[in-house]
Amino acid sequence: MSKTMIAELVPGQTVQEAFALTSLKLAPFRNKPGYYLDLRLADRSGEIPARMWDRAEETAASLETGTVVVGEARVDEYKGEKQLVLTSLRRAEPGEYEHADFVRVASRPLEEMIEELGQTIEEVDNPHLQGLLRQIFQESDFGDRFAYAPGAERLHHACVGGLLQHTLSVAAICRQAAEVHPELDRDLLLAGALLHDVGKVWELTGELAYAYTDAGRFFGHIVLTDRFITRQIETIEGFPAPLADLLTHILLSHHGRLDWGAPIRPAIPEALALHYADNLDAKLQIAADFMNSPDAREGHWTKRHWQLETRLYLRPPEPEGDTEEEESDALPGL
Repeated sequence: MSKTMIAELVPGQTVQEAFALTSLKLAPFRNKPGYYLDLRLADRSGEIPARMWDRAEETAASLETGTVVVGEARVDEYKGEKQLVLTSLRRAEPGEYEHADFVRVASRPLEEMIEELGQTIEEVDNPHLQGLLRQIFQESDFGDRFAYAPGAERLHHACVGGLLQHTLSVAAICRQAAEVHPELDRDLLLAGALLHDVGKVWELTGELAYAYTDAGRFFGHIVLTDRFITRQIETIEGFPAPLADLLTHILLSHHGRLDWGAPIRPAIPEALALHYADNLDAKLQIAADFMNSPDAREGHWTKRHWQLETRLYLRPPEPEGDTEEEESDALPGL
């Protein structure tokens, strides 16, 4: 029997379905003693909040995030957002679900992206930087781990191959920046683009749903990246110290702001370019995912996205063939 996806659920519907458990916590009732379950459930079509009012503590003790659960629930709507009200929830048995129903994958074929990664490494002319990139991505098993890793827990590129897709997009933006601004050190910028998020391999874990590791919560991917790259550089005989300092700086500063997790602000043009390229790709992916979410729609606009701090306009599909001009709600004079 095919699974009913979260994106297909409608208020008033009753379901018994398998979901990936991405978040689980006990929350106290406001007006009476005891706790209820506050959860988020997911499949490859999206996520949905859920509540379970009865047997919360007993149920919570039998579950863990990152696993598949089976729940009986009613689909409700709360403050314009769909949610599930659960009457039962338990761990799923292996034969009760299809793995493919829960795993999102990058929109580009993995083999194509791995080939592009190799081609980008070959573009780097500086022998020290190219040697470092080859050592990391092509001469150890790290390259395989990197290729399958997610780009984030849930905000952007949170899928198999998401980290590689995001990395290649950032590298493509940096490549264009170096063409427009030839004063930039193209090799340093491309190396920074390929390496800026390698720490996410240790920051995040999970197969059906992603969560932060202890190291990810203690240090974050910027520190984990710095530790890894520093160790790699130390194994390369004759790697110039000034070049190591420049590469270290652009990796440490790529979030751009101290309140965004960067321990230092960008202090060279290449660091600025990497920061804005990284932020641009992440924000555009967030926008694309939000615009494709059925729950985000309010007419031909989306709801306000908390991180983008705006609503997004949903363009109508292009008409097919010749159509007569119709009246629209376009602004006068446009």
